[in-house]
Amino acid sequence: MKTEGRSADEIVANAIVDHSSWHFFQAMSWLDLAKRTQRPAALHYAALDLRYGIEYLLFELLVLTNRGLTEEEYQRCLGDPRAMKKTLRSAKVDYEKLADFSRILLPLDPQAPKLRYWRLDELFKYWGIASELLHFVGAHSRTYASERWFVKSLARLESALAPIWEVSTTTFGIGFIPRDAMEPEVLQAYQEFSAGTLKEEDLKIRMRILHPLLKERMSRTRHSKPARRATGPLGQGNCQSGSICPPSVPLKLLSSEAGALTGN
Repeated sequence: MKTEGRSADEIVANAIVDHSSWHFFQAMSWLDLAKRTQRPAALHYAALDLRYGIEYLLFELLVLTNRGLTEEEYQRCLGDPRAMKKTLRSAKVDYEKLADFSRILLPLDPQAPKLRYWRLDELFKYWGIASELLHFVGAHSRTYASERWFVKSLARLESALAPIWEVSTTTFGIGFIPRDAMEPEVLQAYQEFSAGTLKEEDLKIRMRILHPLLKERMSRTRHSKPARRATGPLGQGNCQSGSICPPSVPLKLLSSEAGALTGN
């Protein structure tokens, strides 16, 4: 299924997929419809799906990085993206440090999948751009009746949606090395990296030195008990230890639905 050339009825009737990428797919479809029809309503719908998709993505990041998420924490973040951002940056979760750590370590193994790592400030920048079209934008004579307004608004919305869609369709999904699955040496390296006392290049050197030891340990563990599957908490995406996962760094994954949505 492609985002181009779909009618409004086809977009509305699209089967819902429980994944943030589904909203980005819908937003791309509405944006394409806006380009073809010059209808402002399609712009508003594109903005709605973009913002909802970003908020859903923030929730996915929170669940993946916070295995002990409580109902109280969930309710506090519900409908409040800024509270979600604060929680993701809290010492308990520290999403960006964990994402950076995973981003540095995974490429050290040639079998590691290509994952995506979001910067919170960028996501909230895009969230703000989408929000502009979800409020009163001015008198129709200065907005809907103005070709200049329409072209400018479409370009601005596309500047936020296009990079999100590009990353969503060119990577395997969202993934992290869960803290509670780290070997002691890896956890020690993460703690030093998170505290700022271990720099990126030094981290790479240390992990290259440790890799043979960790690989041998993981191999012994796999032979002594059945392989354990590391699955995303939302029920989508999995990683079999010893296959696409680096032997010394089990993954916690939420695979992308964007490829399935587009037929790739």
